[in-house]
Amino acid sequence: MLALEMIGMADPGITGVLTGQWRRIDELDYHTDNHSPATKKDLQKRWDQVTEKIDELWPKIAPERFQATELAFGEYEGPVYSFILYWIDNEIHHRDQGYVYLRSLGIEPPAFWDRD
Repeated sequence: MLALEMIGMADPGITGVLTGQWRRIDELDYHTDNHSPATKKDLQKRWDQVTEKIDELWPKIAPERFQATELAFGEYEGPVYSFILYWIDNEIHHRDQGYVYLRSLGIEPPAFWDRD
């Protein structure tokens, strides 16, 4: 599930950005079935929990952290800011994939801002 990929990277990702401590990619929750939400509401709740964590930790990131070169998730080397830009691009890409897929099935996707 694409949303789990984004949640699975965002949650440990914000910790990595703040602390420099990165979990390995094969340790991330979205690689297992143990963390799959059972309902849309469960998925939204998990998304909101990660958003709250990001909102809490973001102001604590020292400005110099964004320029630091690190090995994120044990695989991706680069400046921290590039990981953040990738996560934003990845979310947009996957959201657009979903919209294209639904429209190809003749289904008008819901407005992305509509949480009901």
